[in-house]
Amino acid sequence: MISMTGYGNCEFQNDKILISMELKSINSKFFESNIKIPYLFSSEERKIVEILKNKLIRGRINFTLNYKLKDSDRLAYSFDESKLKNHLKLLDQINAEKNLSDSVSIKDILNFQDIIVLDREVVDAEIIELLYTSLENVIQQNNDFREKEGNIIEQDILKSIQNISESVNEIESIWESKKNEYHDMYHKKIQDVFNKYDLNNDRLFQEVAIILDKRDINEEIVRLKSHLESFVESLKKYHVLGKRLIFLLQELFREVNTVASKSEYIEINEKVIDIKSDLEKIKEQVQNIL
Repeated sequence: MISMTGYGNCEFQNDKILISMELKSINSKFFESNIKIPYLFSSEERKIVEILKNKLIRGRINFTLNYKLKDSDRLAYSFDESKLKNHLKLLDQINAEKNLSDSVSIKDILNFQDIIVLDREVVDAEIIELLYTSLENVIQQNNDFREKEGNIIEQDILKSIQNISESVNEIESIWESKKNEYHDMYHKKIQDVFNKYDLNNDRLFQEVAIILDKRDINEEIVRLKSHLESFVESLKKYHVLGKRLIFLLQELFREVNTVASKSEYIEINEKVIDIKSDLEKIKEQVQNIL
């Protein structure tokens, strides 16, 4: 079992660059990405997103990439002249309207947004290779974290499944001990009615059979046990199983609700409440697995 909650960070460097990355993931029904990549690596963004999607599959992903070049000559900066003119024009307008006389300094210009721009993207093969080595490493860290979290969740789920299985067995035992009593109770009630009105005895047995069929929970117990077995088997067999377990949970809820609607015994309904409580716990945990 793999959780969608994960974390990884790393730093890799060669004689040209130091690259640092951070990767966080939390639960989501789909793959959602929030990627922060500097302009130097903007041409690699689509490929990075595809790798993250293929490796992490599902979840809300936050990925941050930073770098520090060891040779500053590899970068070339310039300023965006049209943006600078627009900023200065806006300042002149503000000064004229507000009767201000402050002058603009070089420091002010450097603080203007997007005025200073990087002229080129990285094309160095060694730097690109280091980029993807770092990416594989941070993804592996994240997945290792996910697996550890998943193992913890799996153990908690198995405890809840064990509790449910015990409750189902207890319901079965209660029903086995009560159903003859149940049969006799309804047989007597209907017998009184038939005697009062002198009705056909065959019809009596038919009515009793119909009532018992509506109240019998044997089929629900069998299906509950089957779904629980499928749940445990899925945990052993699959790694990506969140949606499969959600489906099985829906079926378990359906069967236990049917038991509750059919049963007239407090002992059984108390066990139904215990089962629903454990199912709700599992439901919360399943929301966070892949």
